Amino acid sequence: MSFTGEYYDGQSSMGIAVTLSFDTNTLFVRNDTLSLDVPFDALHLDPQVGTSRSIIYLHKGGEIHSSDHDALNLLERSLPHKSPERIARRLESKLLYAVAALILTVSIIAGFLRYGLPEIARYAANHLPPSTEEQIGSQALSSLDQLYLNKSTLSQTRQSSIRSELADFCRRTECPQYRLLFRNSTSLGANAFALPGHTVVITDQLIEKSHNDEEILAVLSHELGHIRYNHILRTLLQSMGSGVVLVVITGDISNFSDLAAGLPAVLLQQGYSRDMEDEADTYALHSLQNARISPQRFSDILTRIDTKGIKTATLFSSHPDTQKRIQAFIRAEEKHDQ
Repeated sequence: MSFTGEYYDGQSSMGIAVTLSFDTNTLFVRNDTLSLDVPFDALHLDPQVGTSRSIIYLHKGGEIHSSDHDALNLLERSLPHKSPERIARRLESKLLYAVAALILTVSIIAGFLRYGLPEIARYAANHLPPSTEEQIGSQALSSLDQLYLNKSTLSQTRQSSIRSELADFCRRTECPQYRLLFRNSTSLGANAFALPGHTVVITDQLIEKSHNDEEILAVLSHELGHIRYNHILRTLLQSMGSGVVLVVITGDISNFSDLAAGLPAVLLQQGYSRDMEDEADTYALHSLQNARISPQRFSDILTRIDTKGIKTATLFSSHPDTQKRIQAFIRAEEKHDQ
Protein backbone atom coordinates (compact mmCIF):
# COMPACT_ATOMS: atom_id res chain seq x y z
CA MET A 1 0.00 0.00 0.00
CA SER A 2 1.38 3.39 -0.97
CA PHE A 3 0.34 6.82 0.21
CA THR A 4 1.61 10.39 0.06
CA GLY A 5 3.00 12.83 2.57
CA GLU A 6 5.54 15.57 3.17
CA TYR A 7 9.05 14.85 4.39
CA TYR A 8 10.93 17.25 6.67
CA ASP A 9 14.62 16.52 7.21
CA GLY A 10 14.86 18.29 10.56
CA GLN A 11 17.25 20.88 9.17
CA SER A 12 14.88 22.99 7.11
CA SER A 13 11.23 24.05 7.41
CA MET A 14 10.71 23.21 3.76
CA GLY A 15 8.62 20.08 3.20
CA ILE A 16 9.26 17.70 0.32
CA ALA A 17 6.42 15.72 -1.31
CA VAL A 18 7.12 11.99 -1.00
CA THR A 19 5.47 8.66 -1.67
CA LEU A 20 5.48 6.14 1.14
CA SER A 21 5.02 2.40 1.36
CA PHE A 22 5.95 -0.31 3.83
CA ASP A 23 6.37 -4.02 4.27
CA THR A 24 6.46 -6.07 7.46
CA ASN A 25 9.31 -4.16 9.13
CA THR A 26 10.39 -1.20 6.98
CA LEU A 27 8.95 2.13 5.83
CA PHE A 28 10.05 3.22 2.34
CA VAL A 29 10.22 6.95 1.59
CA ARG A 30 10.67 7.90 -2.08
CA ASN A 31 10.65 10.78 -4.53
CA ASP A 32 12.77 11.71 -7.54
CA THR A 33 15.77 12.72 -5.38
CA LEU A 34 15.17 10.91 -2.09
CA SER A 35 15.28 7.26 -1.12
CA LEU A 36 14.99 6.30 2.57
CA ASP A 37 14.44 2.88 4.11
CA VAL A 38 13.40 3.33 7.74
CA PRO A 39 13.15 0.29 10.03
CA PHE A 40 10.02 0.25 12.15
CA ASP A 41 12.09 0.37 15.34
CA ALA A 42 13.58 3.71 14.17
CA LEU A 43 10.26 5.54 13.82
CA HIS A 44 7.38 6.63 16.01
CA LEU A 45 3.87 7.33 14.79
CA ASP A 46 1.87 9.97 16.58
CA PRO A 47 -1.70 8.83 17.35
CA GLN A 48 -4.28 10.52 15.17
CA VAL A 49 -6.53 13.18 16.66
CA GLY A 50 -9.76 13.60 14.71
CA THR A 51 -9.10 14.49 11.10
CA SER A 52 -5.82 16.30 11.75
CA ARG A 53 -2.64 15.27 9.99
CA SER A 54 -0.55 12.61 11.65
CA ILE A 55 3.21 12.76 12.11
CA ILE A 56 5.71 9.96 11.65
CA TYR A 57 8.84 10.80 13.65
CA LEU A 58 12.10 9.50 12.17
CA HIS A 59 15.58 9.16 13.64
CA LYS A 60 17.84 12.21 13.56
CA GLY A 61 14.89 14.64 13.80
CA GLY A 62 13.18 13.88 10.49
CA GLU A 63 9.39 13.92 10.20
CA ILE A 64 6.75 12.84 7.70
CA HIS A 65 3.32 14.49 7.75
CA SER A 66 0.37 12.76 6.10
CA SER A 67 -3.44 12.94 6.01
CA ASP A 68 -4.00 9.46 4.58
CA HIS A 69 -5.61 8.01 7.70
CA ASP A 70 -6.45 4.64 6.20
CA ALA A 71 -2.82 3.98 5.29
CA LEU A 72 -1.61 5.35 8.61
CA ASN A 73 -4.01 3.09 10.51
CA LEU A 74 -2.63 0.11 8.63
CA LEU A 75 0.94 1.24 9.31
CA GLU A 76 0.14 1.69 13.00
CA ARG A 77 -1.23 -1.85 13.22
CA SER A 78 1.92 -3.15 11.55
CA LEU A 79 4.28 -1.56 14.06
CA PRO A 80 5.68 -4.02 16.62
CA HIS A 81 5.34 -1.62 19.57
CA LYS A 82 1.83 -0.64 20.66
CA SER A 83 1.74 2.71 22.44
CA PRO A 84 -0.76 3.46 25.23
CA GLU A 85 -1.93 6.40 23.11
CA ARG A 86 -2.92 4.02 20.35
CA ILE A 87 -5.00 1.95 22.75
CA ALA A 88 -6.69 5.08 24.07
CA ARG A 89 -7.42 6.32 20.54
CA ARG A 90 -8.96 3.00 19.56
CA LEU A 91 -11.20 3.14 22.62
CA GLU A 92 -12.17 6.73 21.84
CA SER A 93 -13.11 5.77 18.29
CA LYS A 94 -15.83 3.41 19.59
CA LEU A 95 -18.92 5.23 20.84
CA LEU A 96 -19.81 2.50 23.31
CA TYR A 97 -16.31 2.50 24.80
CA ALA A 98 -16.27 6.31 24.94
CA VAL A 99 -19.62 6.42 26.75
CA ALA A 100 -18.50 3.69 29.16
CA ALA A 101 -15.23 5.55 29.83
CA LEU A 102 -17.17 8.77 30.46
CA ILE A 103 -19.53 7.03 32.90
CA LEU A 104 -16.60 5.38 34.67
CA THR A 105 -14.71 8.68 34.92
CA VAL A 106 -17.74 10.55 36.28
CA SER A 107 -18.40 7.73 38.76
CA ILE A 108 -14.82 7.79 40.02
CA ILE A 109 -14.88 11.57 40.44
CA ALA A 110 -18.29 11.50 42.13
CA GLY A 111 -17.16 8.69 44.44
CA PHE A 112 -14.04 10.60 45.38
CA LEU A 113 -16.03 13.77 46.10
CA ARG A 114 -18.65 11.86 48.09
CA TYR A 115 -16.43 9.50 50.07
CA GLY A 116 -12.72 10.12 49.52
CA LEU A 117 -12.60 13.91 49.86
CA PRO A 118 -14.57 14.04 53.15
CA GLU A 119 -12.16 11.55 54.73
CA ILE A 120 -9.15 13.52 53.51
CA ALA A 121 -10.75 16.71 54.87
CA ARG A 122 -11.43 14.99 58.20
CA TYR A 123 -7.78 13.95 58.53
CA ALA A 124 -6.48 17.38 57.48
CA ALA A 125 -8.83 19.21 59.86
CA ASN A 126 -7.65 17.10 62.78
CA HIS A 127 -3.98 17.81 61.98
CA LEU A 128 -4.16 21.47 60.97
CA PRO A 129 -2.08 23.71 63.27
CA PRO A 130 -4.33 25.50 65.81
CA SER A 131 -2.85 28.86 64.81
CA THR A 132 -3.97 28.33 61.21
CA GLU A 133 -7.49 27.39 62.28
CA GLU A 134 -7.69 30.43 64.54
CA GLN A 135 -6.55 32.70 61.71
CA ILE A 136 -9.23 31.29 59.38
CA GLY A 137 -11.87 31.77 62.06
CA SER A 138 -10.71 35.31 62.76
CA GLN A 139 -10.95 36.24 59.08
CA ALA A 140 -14.39 34.66 58.81
CA LEU A 141 -15.66 36.53 61.88
CA SER A 142 -14.26 39.79 60.51
CA SER A 143 -16.15 39.25 57.25
CA LEU A 144 -19.35 38.41 59.11
CA ASP A 145 -19.03 41.49 61.30
CA GLN A 146 -18.72 43.64 58.18
CA LEU A 147 -21.57 42.02 56.26
CA TYR A 148 -24.16 40.67 58.69
CA LEU A 149 -23.38 41.21 62.35
CA ASN A 150 -23.54 44.16 64.72
CA LYS A 151 -22.60 44.67 68.33
CA SER A 152 -24.91 42.85 70.72
CA THR A 153 -27.56 44.91 72.48
CA LEU A 154 -27.67 42.49 75.42
CA SER A 155 -26.45 43.84 78.71
CA GLN A 156 -23.14 42.60 80.03
CA THR A 157 -25.04 41.11 82.95
CA ARG A 158 -27.21 39.04 80.60
CA GLN A 159 -24.20 37.92 78.54
CA SER A 160 -22.33 36.92 81.67
CA SER A 161 -25.34 34.97 82.90
CA ILE A 162 -25.53 32.92 79.66
CA ARG A 163 -21.79 32.31 79.72
CA SER A 164 -22.08 31.12 83.31
CA GLU A 165 -24.99 28.83 82.40
CA LEU A 166 -22.99 27.32 79.54
CA ALA A 167 -19.93 26.81 81.73
CA ASP A 168 -22.08 25.01 84.31
CA PHE A 169 -23.64 22.92 81.49
CA CYS A 170 -20.16 21.87 80.35
CA ARG A 171 -19.24 20.82 83.87
CA ARG A 172 -22.10 18.32 83.71
CA THR A 173 -21.19 16.94 80.29
CA GLU A 174 -18.18 16.81 77.98
CA CYS A 175 -17.68 19.99 75.91
CA PRO A 176 -14.90 20.94 73.53
CA GLN A 177 -12.92 24.11 74.03
CA TYR A 178 -15.06 27.07 72.97
CA ARG A 179 -15.39 30.84 72.94
CA LEU A 180 -18.92 32.28 73.07
CA LEU A 181 -19.64 35.59 71.32
CA PHE A 182 -22.84 37.62 71.17
CA ARG A 183 -23.96 39.58 68.12
CA ASN A 184 -27.06 41.41 66.94
CA SER A 185 -28.26 40.72 63.39
CA THR A 186 -31.58 41.70 61.87
CA SER A 187 -30.56 40.09 58.56
CA LEU A 188 -29.74 36.68 60.05
CA GLY A 189 -32.44 36.73 62.69
CA ALA A 190 -32.58 34.01 65.35
CA ASN A 191 -29.32 32.20 64.72
CA ALA A 192 -26.29 30.47 66.18
CA PHE A 193 -23.29 29.08 64.36
CA ALA A 194 -19.77 27.78 64.85
CA LEU A 195 -16.57 29.12 63.29
CA PRO A 196 -13.05 27.69 62.98
CA GLY A 197 -11.00 28.38 66.08
CA HIS A 198 -13.60 27.00 68.54
CA THR A 199 -15.84 30.06 68.29
CA VAL A 200 -19.63 30.00 68.71
CA VAL A 201 -21.70 33.06 67.79
CA ILE A 202 -25.27 33.50 69.00
CA THR A 203 -27.57 36.35 68.00
CA ASP A 204 -29.70 38.51 70.24
CA GLN A 205 -32.70 37.49 68.16
CA LEU A 206 -32.32 33.81 69.09
CA ILE A 207 -32.03 34.68 72.76
CA GLU A 208 -35.21 36.77 72.46
CA LYS A 209 -37.00 33.80 70.83
CA SER A 210 -36.10 31.46 73.67
CA HIS A 211 -38.47 30.97 76.58
CA ASN A 212 -35.75 29.94 79.01
CA ASP A 213 -31.99 29.50 79.22
CA GLU A 214 -32.23 25.74 78.79
CA GLU A 215 -33.45 26.29 75.21
CA ILE A 216 -30.41 28.49 74.59
CA LEU A 217 -28.15 25.78 75.99
CA ALA A 218 -29.83 23.22 73.73
CA VAL A 219 -29.00 25.28 70.64
CA LEU A 220 -25.47 25.95 71.83
CA SER A 221 -24.92 22.25 72.48
CA HIS A 222 -25.67 21.58 68.81
CA GLU A 223 -23.07 24.16 67.77
CA LEU A 224 -20.58 22.68 70.22
CA GLY A 225 -21.15 19.41 68.36
CA HIS A 226 -19.99 21.11 65.16
CA ILE A 227 -16.87 22.26 67.00
CA ARG A 228 -16.31 18.84 68.59
CA TYR A 229 -16.15 17.17 65.17
CA ASN A 230 -14.43 20.01 63.27
CA HIS A 231 -17.39 20.30 60.89
CA ILE A 232 -16.84 23.88 59.72
CA LEU A 233 -13.14 23.33 59.03
CA ARG A 234 -13.84 20.04 57.28
CA THR A 235 -16.49 21.75 55.14
CA LEU A 236 -14.04 24.47 54.18
CA LEU A 237 -11.33 21.97 53.29
CA GLN A 238 -13.80 19.94 51.24
CA SER A 239 -14.69 23.09 49.31
CA MET A 240 -11.03 23.75 48.63
CA GLY A 241 -10.54 20.10 47.65
CA SER A 242 -13.40 20.37 45.18
CA GLY A 243 -11.59 23.36 43.69
CA VAL A 244 -8.43 21.28 43.28
CA VAL A 245 -10.46 18.56 41.50
CA LEU A 246 -11.88 21.25 39.23
CA VAL A 247 -8.37 22.42 38.38
CA VAL A 248 -7.28 18.85 37.60
CA ILE A 249 -10.27 18.33 35.31
CA THR A 250 -10.24 21.68 33.51
CA GLY A 251 -6.54 22.54 33.75
CA ASP A 252 -7.55 26.11 34.67
CA ILE A 253 -5.51 27.20 37.69
CA SER A 254 -7.45 30.48 37.85
CA ASN A 255 -10.40 28.55 39.31
CA PHE A 256 -8.33 27.61 42.36
CA SER A 257 -6.91 31.14 42.62
CA ASP A 258 -10.43 32.56 42.70
CA LEU A 259 -11.43 30.05 45.38
CA ALA A 260 -8.43 30.81 47.55
CA ALA A 261 -9.20 34.53 47.32
CA GLY A 262 -12.81 33.93 48.31
CA LEU A 263 -12.47 31.80 51.43
CA PRO A 264 -14.69 34.11 53.50
CA ALA A 265 -17.44 33.76 50.89
CA VAL A 266 -17.12 29.98 51.03
CA LEU A 267 -17.55 30.13 54.80
CA LEU A 268 -20.63 32.29 54.46
CA GLN A 269 -22.38 30.20 51.83
CA GLN A 270 -21.34 26.59 52.44
CA GLY A 271 -23.76 24.30 54.26
CA TYR A 272 -22.96 21.32 56.40
CA SER A 273 -23.67 17.89 55.01
CA ARG A 274 -26.64 15.92 56.28
CA ASP A 275 -24.26 13.53 58.04
CA MET A 276 -22.61 16.40 59.89
CA GLU A 277 -25.97 17.78 61.01
CA ASP A 278 -27.04 14.37 62.27
CA GLU A 279 -23.73 14.05 64.12
CA ALA A 280 -24.16 17.45 65.80
CA ASP A 281 -27.78 16.64 66.71
CA THR A 282 -26.72 13.34 68.29
CA TYR A 283 -24.00 15.13 70.25
CA ALA A 284 -26.54 17.71 71.46
CA LEU A 285 -29.02 15.03 72.53
CA HIS A 286 -26.43 13.13 74.54
CA SER A 287 -25.09 16.34 76.08
CA LEU A 288 -28.57 17.43 77.18
CA GLN A 289 -29.23 14.02 78.71
CA ASN A 290 -25.88 14.07 80.56
CA ALA A 291 -26.63 17.55 81.90
CA ARG A 292 -30.13 16.44 82.91
CA ILE A 293 -31.83 18.96 80.65
CA SER A 294 -35.01 17.91 78.86
CA PRO A 295 -34.38 17.08 75.16
CA GLN A 296 -37.75 18.75 74.56
CA ARG A 297 -35.96 22.10 74.96
CA PHE A 298 -34.18 21.56 71.66
CA SER A 299 -37.31 20.63 69.73
CA ASP A 300 -39.22 23.54 71.30
CA ILE A 301 -36.73 26.22 70.23
CA LEU A 302 -36.24 24.73 66.75
CA THR A 303 -39.99 24.60 66.15
CA ARG A 304 -40.35 28.19 67.33
CA ILE A 305 -37.53 29.41 65.09
CA ASP A 306 -38.70 27.46 62.06
CA THR A 307 -42.33 28.57 61.96
CA LYS A 308 -42.88 27.00 58.53
CA GLY A 309 -41.56 23.64 59.72
CA ILE A 310 -39.38 23.17 56.65
CA LYS A 311 -35.77 24.04 57.35
CA THR A 312 -34.14 26.01 60.10
CA ALA A 313 -32.60 29.27 58.95
CA THR A 314 -29.06 28.67 60.06
CA LEU A 315 -26.23 30.48 58.37
CA PHE A 316 -23.80 27.60 57.93
CA SER A 317 -26.17 24.71 57.46
CA SER A 318 -28.40 22.87 55.06
CA HIS A 319 -30.36 21.34 57.91
CA PRO A 320 -32.74 18.49 57.13
CA ASP A 321 -36.47 18.95 57.70
CA THR A 322 -37.05 20.30 61.20
CA GLN A 323 -39.85 17.86 62.00
CA LYS A 324 -37.55 14.94 61.16
CA ARG A 325 -34.71 16.41 63.22
CA ILE A 326 -36.72 16.82 66.41
CA GLN A 327 -38.17 13.30 66.37
CA ALA A 328 -35.13 11.84 68.15
CA PHE A 329 -35.43 14.51 70.86
CA ILE A 330 -39.16 13.93 71.26
CA ARG A 331 -38.67 10.16 71.52
CA ALA A 332 -35.92 10.66 74.11
CA GLU A 333 -38.25 12.87 76.15
CA GLU A 334 -41.09 10.34 75.95
CA LYS A 335 -38.76 7.53 76.98
CA HIS A 336 -37.59 9.59 79.95
CA ASP A 337 -41.20 10.28 81.02
CA GLN A 338 -42.00 6.58 80.96
